[in-house]
Amino acid sequence: MTGSYPVYGATGLIGYTNNYAYNGESILIVKDGSGVGSLSYVNDHFSVIGTLNYLTAKENYSILYLYYALMAFNFTPYITGMAIPHIYFKDYGKAKLFYPSIEKRIRIASLLHNIEQKLVVEQNLVISLSAQKSYLLRMLFI
Repeated sequence: MTGSYPVYGATGLIGYTNNYAYNGESILIVKDGSGVGSLSYVNDHFSVIGTLNYLTAKENYSILYLYYALMAFNFTPYITGMAIPHIYFKDYGKAKLFYPSIEKRIRIASLLHNIEQKLVVEQNLVISLSAQKSYLLRMLFI
């Protein structure tokens, strides 16, 4: 697939297209297969294939807070299917989540987002330091 807009599937980004189905914040939920219940957060123009559902939020709701709340959510009781597992919004959409005031939701989401960004930086640092270590060890034993 070629184009300007990302297309997501159960394994993440699978290609690009010239058209998009949605623009804005959304939670992508794997609804079929081995990764059922896995989540991703996107905030851009995008499209999805049939293995994903996407959730959007009404105005004055924090989709980022909902993303982090769903990261702790147990989808297991809602999984159906023997050979290929499935989840359906009609089932898990009735579940209750802790949903404080908008101010608290924004603070919680911001804090968790900052922690997640810090983890990415630290993971990249570990990768860089591992490469540096490998290089230095090779140079040491030449």
